[in-house]
Order: sequence, then C-alpha cells, then structure tokens
Amino acid sequence: MIEAYGTEDWRCKSFIHFQENILDESSPFPCYFAVEAEKKGLARYIFIDSPYDKNELNRLRDGLYEYIQVYQKIGKRTTFITFFKPSSNNLQAEDYKRQFWHVLQYLANHDPDPWPSDIPHNPEDPKWEFCFAGEPIFVVARAPFYSARKSRYTPYALEITMQPRGTLDDITGDTKKGKQVRKTIRERLKQYDLIPPHPDIGDYGTEQTREWMQYILPDTNEESVVRCPFTKKGRD
Repeated sequence: MIEAYGTEDWRCKSFIHFQENILDESSPFPCYFAVEAEKKGLARYIFIDSPYDKNELNRLRDGLYEYIQVYQKIGKRTTFITFFKPSSNNLQAEDYKRQFWHVLQYLANHDPDPWPSDIPHNPEDPKWEFCFAGEPIFVVARAPFYSARKSRYTPYALEITMQPRGTLDDITGDTKKGKQVRKTIRERLKQYDLIPPHPDIGDYGTEQTREWMQYILPDTNEESVVRCPFTKKGRD
C-alpha cells in the first residue's frame, strides 16, 4: 500500500491528492470515467523518480507494457496513471511540456512492439494517436503550471494518465452514446475549469481534430501548439 512510504513521501502525497481530487463530491471531476475507475479500483499506478533517467523510463516502459497485456481483464474503464517525483527546481510550463514529450518519445522509441498498421505515423493525420505495445492510447497530462484549467492541475509534478483505446471503443464519436458522453464531460468542464474548454479539444478522427494537441493543453485559450514535438519511432 502507498501508506507504507510514509505520509511525507512524495509518492504518498501525490497519490492522496490525486485520489481526493478525483473523488471530491463537492466539486465533481469532469471526466466521470476517471471517477468510476477510482471508485471501482480499476486504476493502476506507477511512481517514477525522473522523466529523463533511462533506468526509470525503462521501468515505466515495462510497467506500461505489462499493463497493456492485461488491461482488458481489469475492467472496461481502467486507466494507467504515472506520477513523477517533484523537481527541486522551480519549473515553468515549458519545462513540464518538455518532460511530457520526452517521456512519450522515449516510450515510442523503446516500444517492444511495432506501431499498429492501422494508425498513421504522421501526427498531423486526424487518425493519428499515441500507441504503445500495439495499442492506441488516449493520453492526458496534468501539471503544476495549470491554474485556470483546474482539471489539468496537480500541485507536485507531472502526471500522465493513459487509457487504452479499447476501454473507449463503445463510446466513439460516431455513436449516440459517445456523443452524449462527450457533451456531458464538456459541460462538466465548463463548470469545473475557470475558462471554457480549449478550442483544440475535439473528437478523434474528425478532420479538424489533432489528438496530440489535446495531450498537454496550454493554460489559456489564446495559445495553441502549432508543431507536434513527437516524431516517428527511432532509437535514441
């Protein structure tokens, strides 16, 4: 159990804040799938000391790979959350974004399995999304630099949530259920965040939507990432 680390340990602090944030009934978290996963014990967690240390990133790679092999047995809305150790430096938004993209690039570069044949390699293709272990994955980052976008805020360090696309295949954007789910989540976002949903948020596969632009959103709606930092798989 996480308590074994002691209440002052960064892992314990990060986890407790995460759980309290997701399960706070006085201020319902917008993504009710995250709430469901937490309530039902469907979430899996890993704690990583550094977003740059190769040994730590290999440990993340192995943990994520193991999770992908078994996620369908865990539950329909299971998630995989990575908590990173807080830095002793005063990091800015660009530092956290750099960390995030480095982690995703490292995972792709050291993926034991080939990129899925039905997912484009070009991030500018509407059908592109991050993949690992042969599985397309929905990715969301949270970090301390957020203030207006409260749903993306966490006080300690970078946090990455990954959800295999197989956990969402019954609520795709072209289904009635999927459309209702997205409408509900976006309405809850409007109530939760201090600003409207970012204009880059869209439905996967639609011509105007780019998945990567939604991974680690800016804190204002006036900003937008114009070039994807992610490149094709290749050993570093």
